[in-house]
Amino acid sequence: MARRRQHSLTEIKDMILDSAEEIIIRDGVANLTARKIAVQIGYTVGSIYMVFPSMTHLIMHFNASTLDDIAARLTLVREQEDAHKEQCLEELAKAYLNYANRNFNRWQIVFDYRAPEDTKPVDIDWFQQRIDVLTRQFAIPLQQLAPERPEPEITLAARSLWGSIHGIGTLFLVGKPYATSPEQINDSGVLLVRSFIRGWISRGAVQ
Repeated sequence: MARRRQHSLTEIKDMILDSAEEIIIRDGVANLTARKIAVQIGYTVGSIYMVFPSMTHLIMHFNASTLDDIAARLTLVREQEDAHKEQCLEELAKAYLNYANRNFNRWQIVFDYRAPEDTKPVDIDWFQQRIDVLTRQFAIPLQQLAPERPEPEITLAARSLWGSIHGIGTLFLVGKPYATSPEQINDSGVLLVRSFIRGWISRGAVQ
């Protein structure tokens, strides 16, 4: 395989992230190592650490790319369902849960990964920004359903709704208390959205 002189740092970064994705999806994050990545892309371990100071940095960047992917899919769904606000929120829930189901290893580590205690903290302001972009997809139709509600309340509602949908994914995909089909997971998401909207709209503004 071609060596570093034939790739820019940006290209190497993409190669590393692509390799990490392949390993994580196939073997899980616990089996992700710099050595495995180096062997797979044909570079040295030192080359990996020239791009990412630690495996924690690498995983955080990988998680950011996952959030970008989820947000892009949700944005597409929201734009396609823009004329029907309630249905839009139901489709957003299903899209999120389908992503989690089909990309389980990738989805799970976004929220479950914990850096080793001796690892230097990673600045994650940019990570939170991606979470905000994701929850914004729920906030837009909620705001259209209740335009009189103040923005802070819309934001809180969007985060609460997304968090609840995420909880369904965690229960059915991580906990796996019993065999569940994708259809059952989606039905749970739709039921949650309908109940949430009904209660949120009828309650009125939070005092």
